[in-house]
Amino acid sequence: MNTLRSIIGICAMLMLASLAKGQNYHAFVWNSSTGMTDLGTLGGNTSYALGINDSGAVVGYSYLADNVTRHAFIWTASDGMVDLGTLPGGAWSEGQKINASGEISGEGTDSRGKQVPLFWSPVHGFHSLGENVGDPRNYGWSINDRGALTGQQYSGGVVNAFIWSVSSPTIEYLPPLPGGLHMVGYDINNQNHITGNGSLADGRYAAFIWTQQRGTTGIGTLMGATVTLAHAINDNDEVTGIAYFDSTTSGFYWERALGLVTLQTLGGNIGAGLDINLAGAIVGWSSNASAAIHAVQWDNYTSTPQDLGTLPGGTTSYAYSINSSGQIAGFSTVP
Repeated sequence: MNTLRSIIGICAMLMLASLAKGQNYHAFVWNSSTGMTDLGTLGGNTSYALGINDSGAVVGYSYLADNVTRHAFIWTASDGMVDLGTLPGGAWSEGQKINASGEISGEGTDSRGKQVPLFWSPVHGFHSLGENVGDPRNYGWSINDRGALTGQQYSGGVVNAFIWSVSSPTIEYLPPLPGGLHMVGYDINNQNHITGNGSLADGRYAAFIWTQQRGTTGIGTLMGATVTLAHAINDNDEVTGIAYFDSTTSGFYWERALGLVTLQTLGGNIGAGLDINLAGAIVGWSSNASAAIHAVQWDNYTSTPQDLGTLPGGTTSYAYSINSSGQIAGFSTVP
């Protein structure tokens, strides 16, 4: 169970850990013409941009002026950062990904204080998947252009990857890998193909792809890794993700004909692939020879990463999402 707790919801825990160190982050948008643009906050010291759609709309979450309460936001160049609020009676919300229609996946608490996966639309506002029985760490990690969500929901102590949409509210849990038990869905493409990671009989965690036709198919593990986590899938079924070793991580790329390929770094021993667009461009982060971690972009899986830098005065940055135009959303430390 300790291993499970260390990897499920790893992205969320990374961000919360940064707060404990007293670091402030600001959400950013990056493009090749202007570099990083600071998106500001909802009044607090920290904000995170986690998704961007092809219109350049950004989703994430920000702390309010009390630096305790966090709310999901949507940012556009015309309107800036807009607070999306919470479920009725909820204490907090987070936005994870945004589709072409401006619909958002995420998570938050309901009026009873239970953490639930969320769907938000400009027309109807928030809807929740509903409460579970068991561990409270339930997330809506991603949404596709058809309005289908994937993420994780617990049943007791078992975490399940799911596919769910408001238009067809019956939740479907994905079957585990052979000999495994736990599953998390991190991304879903427009064919309703889902990628993520799941447990194996030997205690390791492997990446998978799920389709309605083929079911759950393992795509392997990097040699020596205890966890191989697939984080994003594009409409060509190309996948990127992270492999965890004893003290390092590696970003990877996968396609069916090629298998797993380790991504290059900026010269350090930390790497992560977090998103991949239809052209095969990948974003994530990497450490350099000085051990500083910066947001990076790989033009393709064979290329050296481009260091995207940080916001002014910052030392660390992470890229989380890339759209078809090459606009990138992420977050960077600020003074």
